[in-house]
Amino acid sequence: MSKRKKQKSRPTGTPEPEAESVRVVAKPKTSAVPRSAARTDQQPLVFGKDTYLWLGGGFLLIVVGFLLMTGGRGDDPNVFDESVIYSWRKITLAPIIILSGLGVVTYAIFKK
Repeated sequence: MSKRKKQKSRPTGTPEPEAESVRVVAKPKTSAVPRSAARTDQQPLVFGKDTYLWLGGGFLLIVVGFLLMTGGRGDDPNVFDESVIYSWRKITLAPIIILSGLGVVTYAIFKK
């Protein structure tokens, strides 16, 4: 059989897919307003500038506390020097500064 007869002898129960027309619609351009100015209709941010300053100060205190806790390596690994490892700076001062930094961060979060 030729190709034409095969095409004509196809069962008529299955319709051939038709090409769908696609319509492209261009969206209108929005006004060129900066994002910061367009935010006026939305809800304001939760934290303000002063809150972020308090948070930064609290995190800075935490970092300073951890830096105060560093060190303590002796010159001779065979000699244990208690005054270097258990100094007042590492055992008392550094934890107080870290806890005060955590307190400042907590205050900044709850402050409104």
